[in-house]
Amino acid sequence: MATGFCRSNTCLVLNRRSDSISPHFPSSYPTSGSTQKRSSIRCQSTGTHEPKTKMNLFDNASNLLTNLLSGGKIGSMPIAEGAVTDLFDRPLFFSLYDWFLKYGSVYKLAFGPKAFVVVSDPIVARHILRENAFSYDKGVLAEILEPIMGKGLIPADLDTWKQRRRVIAPGFHSSYLEAMAKVFTECADRTILKFDKLIEQEESGGGKLIELDLETEFSNLALDIIGLGVFNYDFGSITKESPVIKAVYGTLFEAEHRSTFYIPYWNIPLARWLVPRQRKFQSDLKVINDCLDGLIQNAKETRQETDVEKLQQRDYLNLKDASLLRFLVDMRGVDVDDRQLRDDLMTMLIAGHETTAAVLTWAVFLLAQSK
Repeated sequence: MATGFCRSNTCLVLNRRSDSISPHFPSSYPTSGSTQKRSSIRCQSTGTHEPKTKMNLFDNASNLLTNLLSGGKIGSMPIAEGAVTDLFDRPLFFSLYDWFLKYGSVYKLAFGPKAFVVVSDPIVARHILRENAFSYDKGVLAEILEPIMGKGLIPADLDTWKQRRRVIAPGFHSSYLEAMAKVFTECADRTILKFDKLIEQEESGGGKLIELDLETEFSNLALDIIGLGVFNYDFGSITKESPVIKAVYGTLFEAEHRSTFYIPYWNIPLARWLVPRQRKFQSDLKVINDCLDGLIQNAKETRQETDVEKLQQRDYLNLKDASLLRFLVDMRGVDVDDRQLRDDLMTMLIAGHETTAAVLTWAVFLLAQSK
């Protein structure tokens, strides 16, 4: 579960030169003149070799509490122990990666009364997620995500998941996907144009290197695609800072915090108003909910109810609103309440962009290693 909140911290280093292309990641960009200047682009992972925090009194007390409350060992499975303060000072990914190198692809990770089994082995993952999915419950994942996603597809119980999946799946038909390919291209062009402008600024500024956090860039790209494809709403996060996107990141960071903290203090009465980070969390949720509620209301005001077959036959390449939200609102015989629709859309917004960004980040990183 924890890997859903990882940050990869891979950066792109851009440096335009007129004489050569870097062997790491060749590329060329057109200029305003009749010739092209080549750009050397390097991609590297940053921060993974940060020195680990030394164990202090708090860390030792944490491990003692863990041993007492987490249920001990599971067979021969190793138990990860380390400086829990690392979790507060750097992204969770770094600690997970350190423990992966030390303990292997399957190990137990515990924080006080909370215990997780962290799986990085594809065979074990297939055994859990595909072959024996109904033998495992969502546990703490559902508890953490319920305040954010409600009964969306990820935290939902089995009955709700089956019902909502049957409703949502027809929306991903071939005509819709063809139209979305156009959205993908347009949003990708925005990102390329942004990189082009940065390179031009670097050239005019004396050749100073430009560093970009690739996961951030790909997160913005994925969020803009989801906004247009799911809501018919342009966040514009590739080129500007959106308050909705800031709120999305805020909820993700809070989810990561809740997944690793010992005591669910956020359930204490008045905590949401007295604790600063909980006040911020509630504020972030309000920003997202207000946006989604407004989009749902606008879609319902222009509803054109019809059968699923006719919805799938629409000319999606030329529709003004080809979004999934429009499909779900116009679908005949599905009178879903606004709350459930909001939960479904919130799940796609929160969960959909981060996984895509992580895959794109590491794909580019690995491609950049080819000589």
